[in-house]
Amino acid sequence: MKMGLDMYLFSAPKLEGMDLDDVFKVNSELSRHEKEQNEIYEKLKPFIKHFEEYDRSWNSLMEEMAYWRKANQIHNWFVEILHNGVDEPCFTQEVTKENLQELYNQCVKVLTKSEHPSHILPTRPGCFFGNLSYDDFYYNEIFETKSLLEILLKHFNFESHYLLYQCSW
Repeated sequence: MKMGLDMYLFSAPKLEGMDLDDVFKVNSELSRHEKEQNEIYEKLKPFIKHFEEYDRSWNSLMEEMAYWRKANQIHNWFVEILHNGVDEPCFTQEVTKENLQELYNQCVKVLTKSEHPSHILPTRPGCFFGNLSYDDFYYNEIFETKSLLEILLKHFNFESHYLLYQCSW
């Protein structure tokens, strides 16, 4: 088992008559709805995705859009901006297009090296959070994040889907 900071962006559909909490709930009960073939299942059916990995398969309304491992500077930004500075071992937070644009701008600023990165996207210490140095790994994670955010900003449909940040360690 790997230990450390894992971070994700997930997509979840915005369903008519349901808020985000409702979507989480029906997603967690998806197999029951599928077994019952009930009215809710019919509503969910167009949004269900099938996944297979490591000899395991499952259905979900949620789809992974991004993954980071031990990119504590990116995690720190999400904690500070979206979670009021409160870092918890596992939290999920909605991310807006404006949030993504702001993080993208911060990545660009770091990569221009106009000021020390600790003033823009500082690292965050934590249990198994990885290196705190402003080294090649740090800059590579910033570059990869910038590239990923460019794609999401251009193609992700914020009108029809929620974008969610989730972390665990």
